[in-house]
Amino acid sequence: MKHTSRRSLRGLVGRCLALVLALSLVAGHAVAQDDPLAYRIEIFVVSHVTRDDGTREERYSETTEARPGQTVEYRVFIQNVSDTTLPAGLVQIRLPVPEGTEYVANSATPSSDDLLTEFSADRGLTFSEPPVIIGDDEQRRVAEPSSYDEIRWTFFIELEPGQEEALVYRVIVR
Repeated sequence: MKHTSRRSLRGLVGRCLALVLALSLVAGHAVAQDDPLAYRIEIFVVSHVTRDDGTREERYSETTEARPGQTVEYRVFIQNVSDTTLPAGLVQIRLPVPEGTEYVANSATPSSDDLLTEFSADRGLTFSEPPVIIGDDEQRRVAEPSSYDEIRWTFFIELEPGQEEALVYRVIVR
Protein backbone atom coordinates (compact mmCIF):
# COMPACT_ATOMS: atom_id res chain seq x y z
CA MET A 1 0.00 0.00 0.00
CA LYS A 2 1.42 3.36 -1.04
CA HIS A 3 1.61 6.04 1.67
CA THR A 4 0.36 9.44 0.54
CA SER A 5 1.43 12.54 2.44
CA ARG A 6 -1.38 14.95 3.28
CA ARG A 7 -1.03 18.47 4.60
CA SER A 8 -3.51 19.80 7.10
CA LEU A 9 -5.04 22.98 5.75
CA ARG A 10 -6.87 23.69 8.99
CA GLY A 11 -3.56 24.39 10.76
CA LEU A 12 -2.29 26.50 7.89
CA VAL A 13 -5.50 28.48 7.76
CA GLY A 14 -5.63 28.91 11.50
CA ARG A 15 -2.12 30.36 11.50
CA CYS A 16 -2.98 32.50 8.47
CA LEU A 17 -6.00 34.01 10.16
CA ALA A 18 -4.34 34.32 13.55
CA LEU A 19 -1.09 35.84 12.34
CA VAL A 20 -1.58 37.65 9.07
CA LEU A 21 -5.21 38.26 8.19
CA ALA A 22 -5.63 41.79 9.45
CA LEU A 23 -7.46 45.01 8.91
CA SER A 24 -4.87 47.68 8.24
CA LEU A 25 -5.87 51.28 8.32
CA VAL A 26 -3.18 53.19 6.48
CA ALA A 27 -2.11 56.80 6.87
CA GLY A 28 -1.63 56.45 10.63
CA HIS A 29 -5.22 55.79 11.62
CA ALA A 30 -5.55 53.74 14.79
CA VAL A 31 -7.38 50.44 14.72
CA ALA A 32 -10.31 50.41 17.10
CA GLN A 33 -10.39 47.81 19.84
CA ASP A 34 -13.39 46.15 18.25
CA ASP A 35 -12.46 44.96 14.77
CA PRO A 36 -14.96 46.42 12.29
CA LEU A 37 -14.47 43.42 9.99
CA ALA A 38 -15.61 39.83 10.39
CA TYR A 39 -13.80 37.13 8.43
CA ARG A 40 -14.94 33.81 7.04
CA ILE A 41 -12.79 31.43 5.02
CA GLU A 42 -13.74 28.49 2.84
CA ILE A 43 -11.14 26.03 1.52
CA PHE A 44 -11.61 23.83 -1.54
CA VAL A 45 -9.52 21.29 -3.42
CA VAL A 46 -9.91 22.03 -7.14
CA SER A 47 -10.11 19.10 -9.53
CA HIS A 48 -10.64 18.96 -13.28
CA VAL A 49 -13.02 16.50 -14.87
CA THR A 50 -13.63 15.75 -18.52
CA ARG A 51 -17.31 15.56 -19.39
CA ASP A 52 -18.80 13.09 -21.86
CA ASP A 53 -18.77 15.80 -24.56
CA GLY A 54 -15.00 16.29 -24.09
CA THR A 55 -15.19 19.64 -22.31
CA ARG A 56 -13.33 20.09 -19.04
CA GLU A 57 -14.83 21.61 -15.95
CA GLU A 58 -13.59 22.44 -12.50
CA ARG A 59 -15.06 20.79 -9.44
CA TYR A 60 -14.64 22.00 -5.88
CA SER A 61 -14.53 19.82 -2.77
CA GLU A 62 -14.55 21.55 0.60
CA THR A 63 -11.63 20.23 2.61
CA THR A 64 -9.24 20.61 5.52
CA GLU A 65 -6.43 18.49 4.01
CA ALA A 66 -4.67 18.29 0.66
CA ARG A 67 -2.00 16.11 -0.93
CA PRO A 68 1.13 17.39 -2.66
CA GLY A 69 0.31 18.41 -6.21
CA GLN A 70 -3.30 19.35 -5.46
CA THR A 71 -4.62 22.84 -6.13
CA VAL A 72 -6.32 24.52 -3.18
CA GLU A 73 -8.62 27.54 -3.49
CA TYR A 74 -9.03 29.91 -0.55
CA ARG A 75 -12.19 32.00 -0.50
CA VAL A 76 -12.03 34.72 2.12
CA PHE A 77 -15.13 36.74 2.91
CA ILE A 78 -14.87 39.99 4.82
CA GLN A 79 -17.85 41.86 6.17
CA ASN A 80 -18.11 45.30 7.73
CA VAL A 81 -19.81 44.46 11.04
CA SER A 82 -19.57 48.00 12.40
CA ASP A 83 -22.20 50.72 12.26
CA THR A 84 -19.78 52.95 10.37
CA THR A 85 -18.87 53.18 6.70
CA LEU A 86 -15.19 52.28 6.28
CA PRO A 87 -13.55 54.86 3.98
CA ALA A 88 -12.33 54.01 0.48
CA GLY A 89 -8.60 53.33 0.28
CA LEU A 90 -8.09 52.62 3.96
CA VAL A 91 -9.03 48.95 4.24
CA GLN A 92 -6.26 46.49 3.41
CA ILE A 93 -6.37 42.72 3.72
CA ARG A 94 -3.10 40.78 3.81
CA LEU A 95 -2.99 37.02 3.44
CA PRO A 96 -0.01 34.69 3.28
CA VAL A 97 0.73 32.04 0.76
CA PRO A 98 0.87 29.24 3.35
CA GLU A 99 4.16 27.50 4.00
CA GLY A 100 4.47 24.31 1.97
CA THR A 101 2.48 25.76 -0.94
CA GLU A 102 3.10 27.88 -4.04
CA TYR A 103 0.87 30.66 -5.34
CA VAL A 104 -0.86 29.85 -8.65
CA ALA A 105 -0.22 32.68 -11.14
CA ASN A 106 -3.24 34.87 -11.97
CA SER A 107 -5.48 33.14 -9.42
CA ALA A 108 -6.00 36.02 -6.97
CA THR A 109 -8.98 38.33 -7.19
CA PRO A 110 -7.53 40.83 -9.70
CA SER A 111 -7.07 44.58 -9.48
CA SER A 112 -10.00 46.67 -10.69
CA ASP A 113 -11.39 50.17 -10.20
CA ASP A 114 -12.59 48.97 -6.76
CA LEU A 115 -9.59 46.92 -5.65
CA LEU A 116 -5.79 46.91 -5.86
CA THR A 117 -4.13 43.47 -5.74
CA GLU A 118 -0.43 43.40 -4.88
CA PHE A 119 2.08 40.67 -4.10
CA SER A 120 5.20 40.28 -1.99
CA ALA A 121 8.12 37.91 -2.42
CA ASP A 122 10.02 39.17 0.65
CA ARG A 123 7.71 38.22 3.53
CA GLY A 124 5.63 41.37 3.26
CA LEU A 125 8.41 43.96 3.35
CA THR A 126 7.42 45.33 -0.07
CA PHE A 127 4.36 44.87 -2.28
CA SER A 128 3.68 45.61 -5.93
CA GLU A 129 1.52 44.58 -8.82
CA PRO A 130 3.22 42.07 -11.13
CA PRO A 131 5.93 42.01 -12.18
CA VAL A 132 7.28 41.85 -8.62
CA ILE A 133 10.93 42.90 -8.53
CA ILE A 134 13.22 41.41 -5.89
CA GLY A 135 16.90 41.87 -5.04
CA ASP A 136 19.14 44.91 -4.97
CA ASP A 137 21.17 46.66 -7.66
CA GLU A 138 22.82 44.05 -9.90
CA GLN A 139 20.83 41.26 -8.23
CA ARG A 140 17.45 42.74 -9.24
CA ARG A 141 15.16 40.31 -11.02
CA VAL A 142 11.50 39.55 -11.60
CA ALA A 143 10.11 37.13 -9.01
CA GLU A 144 8.23 34.14 -10.35
CA PRO A 145 4.61 34.02 -9.12
CA SER A 146 5.43 30.71 -7.44
CA SER A 147 7.77 32.64 -5.11
CA TYR A 148 5.11 35.11 -3.91
CA ASP A 149 4.61 34.69 -0.18
CA GLU A 150 1.93 37.29 0.61
CA ILE A 151 -1.00 38.94 -1.13
CA ARG A 152 -2.42 42.35 -0.20
CA TRP A 153 -5.73 43.79 -1.36
CA THR A 154 -6.61 47.46 -0.88
CA PHE A 155 -10.27 48.44 -1.29
CA PHE A 156 -10.86 51.65 -3.25
CA ILE A 157 -14.55 51.57 -2.38
CA GLU A 158 -16.29 52.45 0.84
CA LEU A 159 -17.38 49.41 2.84
CA GLU A 160 -20.87 50.12 4.09
CA PRO A 161 -22.18 48.55 7.32
CA GLY A 162 -23.15 44.94 6.57
CA GLN A 163 -21.36 44.92 3.20
CA GLU A 164 -19.52 41.69 2.38
CA GLU A 165 -16.70 41.29 -0.14
CA ALA A 166 -15.02 38.09 -1.36
CA LEU A 167 -11.34 37.54 -2.11
CA VAL A 168 -10.01 34.40 -3.77
CA TYR A 169 -6.61 32.89 -4.47
CA ARG A 170 -5.13 29.48 -5.25
CA VAL A 171 -2.05 27.58 -4.22
CA ILE A 172 -0.50 24.25 -5.15
CA VAL A 173 0.56 22.03 -2.27
CA ARG A 174 4.24 21.03 -2.45
